[in-house]
Amino acid sequence: MPALVSLALDRGLDLLGTLLGQWLLVLLLAAGIAGTWLSRRIRTTVSEPPRVRRFTLLRTESADGAPVRYETTRPTGTRITPWVDGRRRLYELTDVQLEDGSYAAEPLDHR
Repeated sequence: MPALVSLALDRGLDLLGTLLGQWLLVLLLAAGIAGTWLSRRIRTTVSEPPRVRRFTLLRTESADGAPVRYETTRPTGTRITPWVDGRRRLYELTDVQLEDGSYAAEPLDHR
């Protein structure tokens, strides 16, 4: 039985070689070039690096009365715990843009 399968496979490859002739080599070469090109194109697609965004911590003031700012590359929805007025405060980063171009960080622990 294995000899019969081997014989059928051998005859099938011979028939394929006869039908395609010299074009088989060209077809295989073209498929190899296309595969290499596609794999390089997929691998070289670089995702955008995270950008630094400035957030305003709402309901906070620095010593000079200005709002406290926080810069990070973390996405919106992230919870942060920066030091404000000598203690840790809990904020959530939002995608709400303020007039000064910064984004709002909502306080989650109310005073």
